[in-house]
Amino acid sequence: DKVEPAAQQEHGAEDGVPRRHENTADWFHVPSWQRAPLPLRTAPDHSRHWMVLTDGLGVGGALARRLREGGARVTEVAASDAWTDDGDGRFTVDPASGADHDRLLAALADGPDGVPTRIVHCWSVTAPVRADRSDPDTALRLGFESLVRLTTSLSRHADGEPRRFWVLSNGLHCVTGDEVLDPAKATLLGPCRVMSRELPDTACRSVDIDCGPAPDPRLVDRLAAELASEPAPGTETVAHRGPHRWVQHFLPHPLPPARTVPGARRDRVHLITGGTGGLGLALAEHLASDGARIVLTSRTGLPPAEEWGAWLDAGTGDRRTTEIVHRLKRLRDRGAQLLVVRADVTDRDAMRAVVDEAVRRWGGVHTVFHAAGLAGGGLIQLKDLREAAEVLRPKVRGTLVLEEVLADQDLDHLVLFGSNGANIGSAGQVDYCAANCFLDAFAQDRGRRSRVVAVDWGAWKDVGMSVTTALPSSVEHSRRLRVERLGMSALEGLRALDTVLAHSGEPQVVVSPADLSALFAEALAARPATVPARDPAAVPGGAAAGPAAPGPGAEAVIREVWQDLLGVERVGAQDSFFDLGGDSLIAIQLVGAVNARLGSRVTLGDLYEGLTVAHLAGVAAPPEPARDGDGPQDGADDALRERRENAQKRRRHQQRRRKARGQ
Repeated sequence: DKVEPAAQQEHGAEDGVPRRHENTADWFHVPSWQRAPLPLRTAPDHSRHWMVLTDGLGVGGALARRLREGGARVTEVAASDAWTDDGDGRFTVDPASGADHDRLLAALADGPDGVPTRIVHCWSVTAPVRADRSDPDTALRLGFESLVRLTTSLSRHADGEPRRFWVLSNGLHCVTGDEVLDPAKATLLGPCRVMSRELPDTACRSVDIDCGPAPDPRLVDRLAAELASEPAPGTETVAHRGPHRWVQHFLPHPLPPARTVPGARRDRVHLITGGTGGLGLALAEHLASDGARIVLTSRTGLPPAEEWGAWLDAGTGDRRTTEIVHRLKRLRDRGAQLLVVRADVTDRDAMRAVVDEAVRRWGGVHTVFHAAGLAGGGLIQLKDLREAAEVLRPKVRGTLVLEEVLADQDLDHLVLFGSNGANIGSAGQVDYCAANCFLDAFAQDRGRRSRVVAVDWGAWKDVGMSVTTALPSSVEHSRRLRVERLGMSALEGLRALDTVLAHSGEPQVVVSPADLSALFAEALAARPATVPARDPAAVPGGAAAGPAAPGPGAEAVIREVWQDLLGVERVGAQDSFFDLGGDSLIAIQLVGAVNARLGSRVTLGDLYEGLTVAHLAGVAAPPEPARDGDGPQDGADDALRERRENAQKRRRHQQRRRKARGQ
């Protein structure tokens, strides 16, 4: 459902689209924390089946005991290297093992209490460690990876019951300024913020706590009150510090335009990672002045600088490489001193060599712009963690490598290029969201001691991932229109960067021409998106007559939804969703629309298991239970089990198809 017009106006939206601030001083926001009272209710819903993923400090165990004392059915799950079932409602699983999570949920589904509907995830509550001793791989395994695996497994057991998550952590947020932080834990915010965008009847709240070696009974009391208040749809980020509860929000941070380009002097050396991408090149051109010194790194190689002229004259290169070389040569001809190096930002030795060469040539490095990154994509329940790791690496490991190799440099700024999509929790972007949440947390931590700033960008019009990421043709046109209306030109964005560096002392700044509150409201309203309803009486078996029976009636309704969303005139019963131009974001809309029209409880997993109208029609209205004397439903149950067991194999097949097609 969409936000009503009155609500759109309230949140700064016009005609359903967030308005664009013409005064650039209004483009800037910063995260802040506001005191909020504990929920009025003091007891969680003990009629539900709760699952608590217990931590080593005892917080989860204390909450599990509190829930049991109230009469709740509780399953406890500990993180380990192997699967075990103790037979008394206690299990251990490997947090990053999809097979272990599937086995756990299958065991619970077959048990007397069924699949849990209330999940308290405490695996990111760990003993505090110093920043230089933190283990990002462990933080990812216990947080991001486990949440993706758990959400995927739960989606295979969708039963229409609302599910609520509370994801507990410590050392994630800088609220008072005195916390010992582990920025890698912030990657768990990716699934926390995205799951409610993608999964119907799902909501999640991130709760960061400050705890010692053993849980304080007063903290357990406050957390029990937290569990009594169910998360609302949206991005709920909460922190408990001492006796107080805090909620994250974003404050306007008006800034006057910068009059000069900060650091654009002959004696300053700038390092840009991802330097030959569209954004990196635009930044290099912006920084260049007579004699500017700029180091650009890229994972792809270019012809040697001394051969650029001859290489361009030969005209043998591909279009993209030719454009890059042409722009670099033009920069050099204007007087800029360039060092272009092939180096992966996650390669410690390669990046150390880059810094050493800059020191040898020019005496040091003064400003670093970390713009390297990969676009993510895909629904949580279809996420391949190996592909997600490739999205996370440049921003997580790459940032840590930069910190290490630049430790002896006296930096004016370390600028991390993030995304406002991480704050909103953009659907279909769980890995990219997680990676950018790490940048924000890193800046919040290191920014207490040095000049580190994460800039969370809105969409750019002519550079960046919002332009280069491929989308199906059915949605590409609308995406381009939206970016043209709300996005920043390269010149506008780079001037905004100058403004942040010249005037803001905050470690994290959001830069968004679009009204920020409207963007949050819009994302929430899209949760489930539906197609405008047609007259049900005009469709045989339509919603006016209740859930449709399998066959032409249900197929007709579903076919209309597909046609509306995909912009296709005719859809056959056996046409493939992906072959017609569908993608993960359209899939979310499609499932919501089908359920609204048919009164069904179809899930995204159901769609991806069959990908055709005929298949979805059968799932939307399964056969009625057998009447007395008609025999048992064993055949139908066996068919359902077989369909569920084959789901993962089919999903992998579709992932390979989409990857081969570049989607």
